[in-house]
Amino acid sequence: MHKSLKFLSVILLILLISNPSTALRLEGSWKRSTNWDYFTRFCFHKSSQSYGNISWIIETKKPLVLSFYDDQKGSWDSITNKDSCTLKNNKAKTNRNVYNKVLSYEKFSDIKESHMWYFSLSDCNSDSITIENMQVHIWNPMSSKWRQEFSCDQQGILALEVVFFIFFLIITFVQIFLSVKLHRMKEFHTIFRFFLYLIILRTGGLLMSLVHFGSFAQNGIGSSGLFVFGSVIDIISEIGLYLLLVLLAFGWTITLKVIPYKKTLFSGSLIILLIYVILIIAAYTVIDYGTQYITFEAVPGILLLIFRIFICILFCVCIIKSYSKAKETEQKTFFKKVGIFYGLWFILVPIFVFISFAIPDLYREIFTTSCILIFDFLAYAFMIYLLWPTLSKLKKLGFTTEEAQELKSGSDWAALADEVESSSTPSSNSEEDEKL
Repeated sequence: MHKSLKFLSVILLILLISNPSTALRLEGSWKRSTNWDYFTRFCFHKSSQSYGNISWIIETKKPLVLSFYDDQKGSWDSITNKDSCTLKNNKAKTNRNVYNKVLSYEKFSDIKESHMWYFSLSDCNSDSITIENMQVHIWNPMSSKWRQEFSCDQQGILALEVVFFIFFLIITFVQIFLSVKLHRMKEFHTIFRFFLYLIILRTGGLLMSLVHFGSFAQNGIGSSGLFVFGSVIDIISEIGLYLLLVLLAFGWTITLKVIPYKKTLFSGSLIILLIYVILIIAAYTVIDYGTQYITFEAVPGILLLIFRIFICILFCVCIIKSYSKAKETEQKTFFKKVGIFYGLWFILVPIFVFISFAIPDLYREIFTTSCILIFDFLAYAFMIYLLWPTLSKLKKLGFTTEEAQELKSGSDWAALADEVESSSTPSSNSEEDEKL
């Protein structure tokens, strides 16, 4: 237990350190071992009536240069690692000197279209940059206070979080109602309990993300700790859903009383969880926010998609085998629905991420976020739909609560396996039907 808590704490710490700020009120110290480095980026919304703004007050022992680049050809895209510090600054649209503790401003006006602006800090007369303390604020020319703190490539993210939190909250209450009903019927199976935990985790993660973005809309800072904790919960719920679907594909609690290859399956699940967490951390830390807009553009993000496809293949192979072995019509129908829907669910995210590369950069993040939220909501809602009609046919799909408790109490696996094998004979089936 203590090891698990330590492991979770390490994950939280790494993600908190690597979590980038999304616009932008930047505070604190900033150190780099080079004389020129990318600082941050922000997309100013087009407007003919007002200006986008950046203000800064920086505590530094040496004068620095704050350079502004846009997304037009010959500006930010022309920067290379081989360029000298002076050459990089010469490619900027504007250079502003940064003096110690001097409050400064710059205005931006894009009338025809929105543009992404990139900011760098440099000290070409040194080999490093050290900022003891800074207060940098960047905001958009939006009439609504709820929108001005967001870069235009993130406009709508708060509304998206609100809408899907409400959707998930509704289906969470539906699942709780269903679980209470099953508990009263003494048919609250392990499968229902596991799914209830997953949907509560997913909704809780969304709530934390919503609070962060709501706070961010007001102060440009938000709550990074809460956002990271919500992201960790989302990771756990996603891995849990993968595991649940693979177990269903094996036929657990449907055609099998025991989990086949139990030790191997759970050991493999733990290894997969560790790999997934490592990839998530790498996706946040390796991504170059100066050139990439979503985590799936970096190598770790691509590996995450490959990992998802691998789980999809495993799921499909298992569901096909379970379907071919199923005896009851209800069981075959259940496996068919689960296989078709969740097979698509696994593969649609990689497909739509690939489609997002054909979309302009400024809309890529909101597009992929929308797709993932939509697909996840449908995945949880469809599972409730699958489980709901089974109330009147529960024993034809699964096993009773007493049998589930027997499994939890640690009864001999070999004996249960023999029981499952013997129950597949015609005489045993007829005896069970008489009991029903």
